[in-house]
Amino acid sequence: MSDIPRTRRQQNAAPGAERPANAMITEAPVPWTQTRTAAPAALDGQLGWDTPRPSMQMAPGAIRTLETSGDVLPELEEAPERQRPLWRHPAFLISVGTTLLALIAFVVFVILGGLSSGSAATDLKLEVTDNVVRADWSGPDVPYQVIVVDGPSGPTLDVSQLVTGTEAWLPRAAAIVDDGSCIVVRPASGNETAEVKLDRETLDAQGAVSGCVADVPAE
Repeated sequence: MSDIPRTRRQQNAAPGAERPANAMITEAPVPWTQTRTAAPAALDGQLGWDTPRPSMQMAPGAIRTLETSGDVLPELEEAPERQRPLWRHPAFLISVGTTLLALIAFVVFVILGGLSSGSAATDLKLEVTDNVVRADWSGPDVPYQVIVVDGPSGPTLDVSQLVTGTEAWLPRAAAIVDDGSCIVVRPASGNETAEVKLDRETLDAQGAVSGCVADVPAE
């Protein structure tokens, strides 16, 4: 007997003849093969008619055919072209804007023209000193002409460049005014080439006012 202890499986095995320790294995190992069950044979008969297959004619509901209709997809219709309203067209908006600007400019021109045509200088006051003659008058905020007349019918000198608002300072040292001079003040618009006269009719027609240095006492 071998000194190797027997395993539990060998102990539980049925008793049999023990193999000598130096005995040789003469039997070849048996290969293990898996047994396969054969597939069941196909059922004979007609689908839908044989038992236990129910008949397709007895199926509940309507039987849907396997055919497809000719119109698989609906026909696409072209969307109607949406026309832009006239008042939203860029050309229309531009024309309206330019028309409004023209109307505004016309109204402003008419207003300014009316004011200019009706403007007149009034209440002329002269302040005479040894060095300067100051002319002050009333009237709208428009350009004015100040003209120095040498006597009632003498030569004239335009000194409008000395006007500031509704007054003008005429220095005596510049020899542009003396004790015999008269001063005419009138709106510049419409009187650019008008004749300078001291009579009342001409002054009223031009919206002008006049005054003479000799009529004002020196301060």
